[in-house]
Amino acid sequence: MVERGPDLKVTIPELDGVDELSARVFRAFLGTAKLHVQLMMHTLADSGTHPGQLMCLRLLTVNDGAAQRDLADMLHVARPTVTKMLQGMEKSGLVDRRADEADQRLTRVYLTGTGRRAAKEMGVVAAEYVNATIATLPEADRRELARLLEELGASITRAAERQQEARA
Repeated sequence: MVERGPDLKVTIPELDGVDELSARVFRAFLGTAKLHVQLMMHTLADSGTHPGQLMCLRLLTVNDGAAQRDLADMLHVARPTVTKMLQGMEKSGLVDRRADEADQRLTRVYLTGTGRRAAKEMGVVAAEYVNATIATLPEADRRELARLLEELGASITRAAERQQEARA
């Protein structure tokens, strides 16, 4: 059991066939990821925004007019998932979806004025979150954590590529 505050408890099962240090790292990583999601959900609750919508708004601030399928790839979610999310965001007046002028098979996604204001507000919320969590670590620890997470990301990418090659 990993405990972080009165409302944030995460139980992670033991791993058989894995050395204890690797299992400890995995449990810490998984527990931290779960705590991150819980705190982000709590942080965003007042705005009525879901973390996925936050990421979508933030991506659209620098990729306005992105094809809906490309947005799904950028968010690392299935296309039907992004379709459902965008439907809700469109109903809320955050985004506008339009057929691509050159290729009618593509749907492009644009921020509305309301969406731009929401993205700016969510940027402030995200910055406050980072400042309250990650920025409280000493600089040397943040540098080492960034390096380690980048290495872990590369390792996960290589494992995913090997898995994809094995399926082909």
